[in-house]
Formats: sequence, C-alpha cells, structure tokens
Amino acid sequence: MRRTRTDWLSAGLALLRDEGEHSLTIDRLCRAIGLSKGSFYHHFQNADAYRAALLDRWEQTQTDAPIEQTAGTADPLRALQTVIEPLDHPLELAVRAWAVRNAEVRAALHRVDERRLAHLKQIHDQLGHAHAAELAALEYAAFVGLQTLGWTNRSDLARLHAQALAGLTGPS
Repeated sequence: MRRTRTDWLSAGLALLRDEGEHSLTIDRLCRAIGLSKGSFYHHFQNADAYRAALLDRWEQTQTDAPIEQTAGTADPLRALQTVIEPLDHPLELAVRAWAVRNAEVRAALHRVDERRLAHLKQIHDQLGHAHAAELAALEYAAFVGLQTLGWTNRSDLARLHAQALAGLTGPS
C-alpha cells in the first residue's frame, strides 16, 4: 500500500494526541502506518525533519485553516466559534505538554499563540471593540483554559462566550 507524506503526518498527529511525544519514533510510526522504514525515509530525511514537518502540519490544520476560514467574514467571531469547535483539542493539549520539554516545539507554540492572538485582535478591531488587544488576550486565555479543563465540546460555550463578550464590549 502506498502512503503519502500527509498519511505519515496524520499518523504522527494521532500518536502525539493519543500517546504523547514519546511515541513519535520511526519504529512506532512505521508500525502505526503499516509500512517500512524505507517508506518513511522516502518522505522524510530523518526523525528531526519529520518532527518539523509534523509541527508545520499541526500549525496548518489548527491555525492556518481557521484563520483563513474566518478572515473577511461578515461575523468573524461567530465564524471563529464555528471553525474552532471541531478542532482536535486533545492534540492541542499534547502539543502544549510537549512544548514544556522541547525548545523547538515551544518556539512553534509561541509563534502559533502569537498568530492566534493577532487574529483575534484583528477581529475585535474590525468589530470596533475598544481594548481589542485585551479582549483578544482574555478570549485566548479562556480558550486555552477551557481546552485544559476539557470543556471544548460543551453546548453552552457559545452562549457563555457571547455573554462574556457582551459584558466586556458593552457600556462601561
């Protein structure tokens, strides 16, 4: 069976999410995907190159795509809520845990956090909210906190977000 580079990266993201970064060995990846090391090396020079590509793929699916899907929409906050709900939140937690122990991952996570914050600020600026940077920081902190608490699939998150936003952007 022929596998693509994307197949290898998808398998790695699933292993990272389900078993942690220690599972990202070439042997473990080969077992997970059912192919040989030769196939792995056909797509990646070495394990370091694989991990770099894995982080790029994570950033693309968990950050680039949501930003692209919400940019320029009429109601960007509602659009953002819609696109972040189905994200792989356990994967986000696995990346954050990995970042504690790995400087390369920490740098990637920092870059992603900054991009996400900048996008949120841009949305609040677009909506004319005073203190857009502060709103973005609070929202992002709440998002990361909710992921940590496992509340990302609760049906009332949109309602809670709307109430908090109304309180923060309403008359002072």
